[in-house]
Amino acid sequence: MSTPLRIYNTATKRVEQFVVRTPGVVTGYVCGITPYDSVHVGHGRVYVFFDMFRRYLERLGLQVKLVINFTDIDDKIINRAKEEFGPDALRRWREIPERYIAEYNEMMRKLFVKPAHANPRVTENIQDMLEWIKALVERGYAYVAPDGSVYFEVGRIPRYGEFSGQKIEELIAGARVEPEPGKRNPLDFALWKSWSPGEPWWDSPWCPGRPGWHLECVVMSTKHLGVPFDFHGGGADLIFPHHENEIAIARAMFGVDYFARYWIHVGYLTIRGEKMSKSLGNVVALGEVLSKYSGEALRFAYAMSHYRKPMEFSFELLDRAEDMVKTLYTAYDELGQAVADAGERDLEPVAERFREYVDGFYDALNDDFSTNEAAQRLYDAARYIISTVLHKIDRISRETAMGILSKYVEMADVIGVLERREIPKEVQEAVRALVEARSRLRAERQYQLADQIRNALASIGVELHDFGRRTYYTYRR
Repeated sequence: MSTPLRIYNTATKRVEQFVVRTPGVVTGYVCGITPYDSVHVGHGRVYVFFDMFRRYLERLGLQVKLVINFTDIDDKIINRAKEEFGPDALRRWREIPERYIAEYNEMMRKLFVKPAHANPRVTENIQDMLEWIKALVERGYAYVAPDGSVYFEVGRIPRYGEFSGQKIEELIAGARVEPEPGKRNPLDFALWKSWSPGEPWWDSPWCPGRPGWHLECVVMSTKHLGVPFDFHGGGADLIFPHHENEIAIARAMFGVDYFARYWIHVGYLTIRGEKMSKSLGNVVALGEVLSKYSGEALRFAYAMSHYRKPMEFSFELLDRAEDMVKTLYTAYDELGQAVADAGERDLEPVAERFREYVDGFYDALNDDFSTNEAAQRLYDAARYIISTVLHKIDRISRETAMGILSKYVEMADVIGVLERREIPKEVQEAVRALVEARSRLRAERQYQLADQIRNALASIGVELHDFGRRTYYTYRR
């Protein structure tokens, strides 16, 4: 890894070297879902990206403290509860976020996304939010409307709009007139929303109600990570107004320009050239995709696009990614078994050529985390193993073969593939015995019996690959 990690910072509008505040530790926060509906492939792209980013930081030897929240009270949740439960919605609304949080966790498990350090929920942090609102009112950054709602006064914050590249004058001119008569400025936003009949509420010094969205993330992130922390992330759609408003609140509370040093945003996902959205009816649920394709294929498909650019999603892309993942497994499985056939000395310079793939992989990640190039280097490495290393296995040392396998696995682990690389222990010995029996039958020219063994193994997901007198196998769960 010849170059340091550099990544685009939305706050500064440039690619910067990634330097942590505390040696050996990285602190980061990613905006989580509002659990009112099934998670979709756009959500998946965001969380898989930050999982790959985390895996790479851990590969660099850093301890990563990553926090991802759940916005478990919101207008959308309330409306969904009313749709499902009717007059019983006020009593049963919590069933909505619980259902979709459980589904989210299951989808992340299938995508091999590592668990976050913490998953704070809005409803568990109401008291902290009330204390923040009280302080903001006392300092003159927020005001109480006649109905008891509390609004943040955007005009009190210098350089508001700078982060997202917005001009206040243009924002005001284009602002919609919202049914919030207590607001002094159309850009002011709610820190506390007054209660409406039929909605959940919490008590406050101003009125019964619930916190506003923009306040929630800045409270939960700084509670868990302190001020400032290393990186704050999410989808590109959060740059404005959500992250702009988080930054405004933090400037008022802490007097810092940015309460996170690096701001990292993942691009939109498109389908047939149009941004995926519920209004267009082109949303694809993660559950639908993962019922047909492996989580690793979807991860690899995400990796094949640069995170900051729009990603065109299609099932043709997933078909191609699934085939590429199969190639990755073939290289791993066959090289792992071929190590026993390696020689005592290196008679071929295969390690030097393989090192080029490794260096290219890490150079790509260090260059604004270009997983699209890194994934290609990993795939090229797999094809090199299959086409060259395996055919010359008896001309390289066992140490070299193991070194190639180790580096190959390290790269795969960063992308999050080869996660299913072990044959279940209960069948390992039986598979080896059958492979050896088939080899003996082939040597004795009893090909019909040998084919019966091949077919039996294929029925449980074990595929055999013959290299001259050697036979290796791959396993597909």
